Amino acid sequence: MMFSRLFVSLFFSFTLLSCNFSLSQNFNTSQIKILFEEFNKQSQTPFSYKIFKDFLKDIKIEDLKKGKEFEKEVLFENFDCECKDVMKISYDKTSKTFILKINEASFVKDLDWCPEHSYIGTFEIKEDKIINTEFNLVAG
Repeated sequence: MMFSRLFVSLFFSFTLLSCNFSLSQNFNTSQIKILFEEFNKQSQTPFSYKIFKDFLKDIKIEDLKKGKEFEKEVLFENFDCECKDVMKISYDKTSKTFILKINEASFVKDLDWCPEHSYIGTFEIKEDKIINTEFNLVAG
C-alpha cells in the first residue's frame, strides 16, 4: 500500500513537472531555423540568422501566449552605427498567431538620417511545428 502511494505520488509529480516543462518551452533551434528560412523565402530578411536566433532563443512560448511581448534593439549592419533596428514578437490570442515585427533602420553614408523599413511576419505553432508563415514589407 505504501509502495503504491509512493508510486502514484511520483507519477503525478513527474507528470506535473513534464507539463510545466512543456509550458515553459523556448523556441528551439529547429523552429528558429525553419522560421528564418520560411521568412527569407517570402521576403529577403534584412537580418542574419544569428541575430534572429539570439533574439528568439530565450523567449518562452507560453509567456507570449500569456500576453507578454518581447522587444530588442539590434544592429543589422556588421559595423557600429547610429541606425538601430528593432525586433518585437507578440501573440494574438484571437487568431492564435505569433506576430514578429521588424523595424530596419538602414545606414546610408551620405544621409544624416536612417531610412526605415518595417516588416511584419506571422506564424503559428502546431505540435511544435512552425506553420502558416507570412512575412511582408509593410512600410519603407
